[in-house]
Amino acid sequence: MEKHLKEAVKIFIWFMIGACFFTVCLHFIYKEFQEMHRFDLPEGPAVKVMDEGTTWFPFDILKGE
Repeated sequence: MEKHLKEAVKIFIWFMIGACFFTVCLHFIYKEFQEMHRFDLPEGPAVKVMDEGTTWFPFDILKGE
């Protein structure tokens, strides 16, 4: 019985070490992607594509437009 308890404690400790390592790796990966500029500002004579006054499609149907 004592042997099984030692093995269970050893497995639990290795699991906790692995979980902490995995969490730290995910934190660094997340931080790296947060610092990456995915959408650069357009250069030159750019035109704004989205109009601020547009409404969501289903509400137009409910209004009868």
